[in-house]
Amino acid sequence: MNDNLKSKIVRRLDDLPDDMGRQVLDYLDFLVSKYNLSRRAPSTVQRLAENIEDRIGIGSVSEMATKGAAQVAEAASKMMDGLASAGRVVADELTAKPSKDGEEGAGGAPTDEQEEQGVQEEQDVKEENDENDEKEEAGGA
Repeated sequence: MNDNLKSKIVRRLDDLPDDMGRQVLDYLDFLVSKYNLSRRAPSTVQRLAENIEDRIGIGSVSEMATKGAAQVAEAASKMMDGLASAGRVVADELTAKPSKDGEEGAGGAPTDEQEEQGVQEEQDVKEENDENDEKEEAGGA
């Protein structure tokens, strides 16, 4: 849309009361969905913020309070996006970490078989140490 048309629309919108402005917004949403013009779907938090803003705007709440609520919701959205990104990074690192056998696995966590093998190896080492200790005691006596 060119700038002249945008400014003309904005000038006309400035003269409308809030309830008619909401009707214009609803009609714009209808046109966007009808002609599939949406460039990017809003996030869940953004939709929630807009929903809250719409409901608050209906009552006698100041515009400043409405903007504050929207800013809080936007900040929450950014925080959730950051947490989601961090979670994806951690999940990727866990799934890419090699296990003891050098295979890709779930965080390198040992399987039951590997766990049993590790326990058996520990027992074998302990028995070998006990045998060596007995030999040393027998040889020293």
